[in-house]
Amino acid sequence: MLEGAALAQYRAPRPADAFELELSADDTGRPLLRACTVRAFDADAERLTLDIARHERGVAVNRLATVSRGDAVTLAGMRPEWVVAEGFRDHILVGDDTAVPAIAAIVDSLGPEHRIRVYAALTDPADRAPLPAHPNLELRLITTVTELESHVPDVVSEHRTQVWVAPEAAAVRRVRAHVLGSWGIARADLLARAYWKRSLTNTDTDAASLLGYREAVLAGGDIHDPALAERIDLGSE
Repeated sequence: MLEGAALAQYRAPRPADAFELELSADDTGRPLLRACTVRAFDADAERLTLDIARHERGVAVNRLATVSRGDAVTLAGMRPEWVVAEGFRDHILVGDDTAVPAIAAIVDSLGPEHRIRVYAALTDPADRAPLPAHPNLELRLITTVTELESHVPDVVSEHRTQVWVAPEAAAVRRVRAHVLGSWGIARADLLARAYWKRSLTNTDTDAASLLGYREAVLAGGDIHDPALAERIDLGSE
């Protein structure tokens, strides 16, 4: 949980927004950043609650072990992950372990009139714990996200459905193509994000994303647009 007057700059929050938490510097002097999903934001109290997955080891865990109440931290600009299109009541969310905090925040934001199906490829089924209760949530655990290439959900033939896909980059590209082709989802009804990229460190991925956002800003792009975030993550194909 973070508090401070600087949070007054955070406006128009959306479910599953993410910030980059600066942890330290690597051997080249570049800051090490790790993405953290916003779970709640109280504008009046200037209080931001982040979901952070704790592991046995890693840069983030090591940094968190040294943080005490009152310590100052540095956040890099907000990254949009989700927007609810007007009129939608049916949603399909697809992700792996890394997407659980964002899926939880999205589910948390949707009222009981929304129907949600989650396909989650979890290393440990216990990792479903952060997902909140919802009267119309159907959770389906899968082994790998690419299993969905041989699956067409019944819900997509019954109602217009918004789909969100956010595992590893190569898996996102494969599932995105299947969703658009076999599921018949309109391109405007799909949001796809790469939460990690095989063979690249988070630091390298973050550096590439930062360059992409800088170029987008210079070109007049809206950095709060989830579609822009998708293009930076995955390209324009």
